[in-house]
Amino acid sequence: MFALAALCVSPLLPQAPLPYAGQPLPGREAVPFAPGFLNCGLPIRDIALAPDGTAIYVGMSLPGFRKAAIVETHLEGGRWTSPEVAAFSRDPRWRCLEPCISPDGRRFFFVSDRPADPAGDKPGPFGIWAMDREAAGWSVPRRLPEAVNGTADAFYPSITRDGVLYFLREAGREAWVMRSAWKDGAWTPAERLPAPFNTEARQANPRIDPDGRFLLLPIAGRPDSLGGADYYGYFRRDDGTWTGPVHLGPAVNSAAADEYSITPSPDGRVVFFGSNRALPRLEGKPLRFADLLAERTLPGNGHTTLWWVDAGFLEEARAKALAAPRN
Repeated sequence: MFALAALCVSPLLPQAPLPYAGQPLPGREAVPFAPGFLNCGLPIRDIALAPDGTAIYVGMSLPGFRKAAIVETHLEGGRWTSPEVAAFSRDPRWRCLEPCISPDGRRFFFVSDRPADPAGDKPGPFGIWAMDREAAGWSVPRRLPEAVNGTADAFYPSITRDGVLYFLREAGREAWVMRSAWKDGAWTPAERLPAPFNTEARQANPRIDPDGRFLLLPIAGRPDSLGGADYYGYFRRDDGTWTGPVHLGPAVNSAAADEYSITPSPDGRVVFFGSNRALPRLEGKPLRFADLLAERTLPGNGHTTLWWVDAGFLEEARAKALAAPRN
């Protein structure tokens, strides 16, 4: 089992928060992130931030998942650039989603159904791709080897500081949380995480803490669920063992059906998550056609929206997990 750092959910915070696209930090009640800027009414779910916060990448799609692209914005000269589809995500034949930047900022991971052969003209299974930071930007994307991706679909990569990649492998109705380590210049064969992980029949996208202190993921069908898939956390004890899944509460969970991606910020201050919960609007007044058109461009309109919330609830979940009796 790969060595992990001792558990402490809240890292030492820097003196100032990351720039977060100029948005005021959220409180203990979740709100849409960057409404009207990144949250523009289209389905948006996944996010990756550069370690210093000066670049933000989000996964955005069209209804029905007909197209999916990674959109970027950068802080340049004190201003955020207008969101644009990232260069590596512009081929309309292939879907790109689920960006992740390594804690040191040197590697960029994402998921795509583009073929491994650059000359291919048909989509392949979804797999994890990677790029390296170069002087002029990100390198040409390369599909990770079969030792990682396997022959089934692979989704939602995240990586620790010591180079252990966590992701979801999905085949039919089965899905497993996997890991592979970057060691001696190559990826080790991916392995399924042992119990208490992979004991849930309906689990989805895992997100590992950069220091390996906790793993967050959505699970559907548990008795304490608020509805649909809810976000849960596994927390590492001081002796290296892990707790079972702990419900993360109403800070990130609701009765919404589409809650399938969760990402703590690099500075540990906030947690981003996707949810298709709807915001109440236009109540008490007759609807006009113009109102319907306006609602189409707003977050919280029923499409999946990227939300964010103060990360304090994670410490509360950790305390609950560690206080619970062991099985």
